[in-house]
Amino acid sequence: MHRFFMPDNTHSISEKAESIRIQIRDFLDSEALKDLLGILETDIDTLGQTYNGRLRKKGAVIETQELVPETSLENRKEILYPLFRELGFIDINKPVRNKNNNVIVLGGSISACAERTCCAKRMLDETTRYVDGLACYRPVSPVERKAETSLCCDTEFGAMAESFVKEFDLNGYGYTEEFKGDRNLNSISCIRNYEKADGRTYRIFAAPSSEPDKRRADTGDTFRFYMEKCGQTQTEASILFITNNRYCNRQFLQLAYWMIEGKYPGTIDVVGCYPDESVTSAEKYDPYQYLQDLIAIIDWAHRFSDPV
Repeated sequence: MHRFFMPDNTHSISEKAESIRIQIRDFLDSEALKDLLGILETDIDTLGQTYNGRLRKKGAVIETQELVPETSLENRKEILYPLFRELGFIDINKPVRNKNNNVIVLGGSISACAERTCCAKRMLDETTRYVDGLACYRPVSPVERKAETSLCCDTEFGAMAESFVKEFDLNGYGYTEEFKGDRNLNSISCIRNYEKADGRTYRIFAAPSSEPDKRRADTGDTFRFYMEKCGQTQTEASILFITNNRYCNRQFLQLAYWMIEGKYPGTIDVVGCYPDESVTSAEKYDPYQYLQDLIAIIDWAHRFSDPV
């Protein structure tokens, strides 16, 4: 199984970048990727042109929840599944390191915020000093409200905040908030800091988008916002990010790129929230959704080809 990783803090930033480039070359040259592209009758350069369902006119991007399954992939669904598994879309769910100073929940849909925060609670150890959620003020879509969850909120930031209150028993504790409003929801920012005397700091970050007229804040925007606001005091940290299993490799490359580009000397790891007994099965996964992430991995791989 292919899993990207970042060397520890004994390595320089340039050494970390070179290690990831080597891993990327191994991924792009893998038999699993070659077989997958062969089944789809495409290649690395044209995969995005054929299967990118998120990109709309004038560079606009839609949420993955809004994508309709691609019926042409249905008869290849079963044969593609083990290839996605080998490429790291299914089973990445255990941290590389046993101890992590920072545990960070990456935002998403209502159910994603709830599931990832629940997972984060299981990942805390005696060295964990900061527990943070990275989100934005993206409005919750009608599709998300159909999911089975007890959360009742209007934005991704609200879903993350409610998840933190529930999982970390923050109800009744006070918090401070640094809020910056805007008519464009994609430009709103907020930092909520919960005051709980258990030796840890709990925070929710709502980041502004770097392209507010096109899209909400993505993983890179939220990470840069986080590091600009408080990361300089934690740059030696080992940071564990919690996401969905299928996003691990894609979001690792995105986070690693900006970490290296920003010259932050810490180290990161990305883990999925579904344990072995709950991973997505061949019957339930949507190959069209997974292709969106593969396209993104290839895009970030190309960005790493230039020195950072």
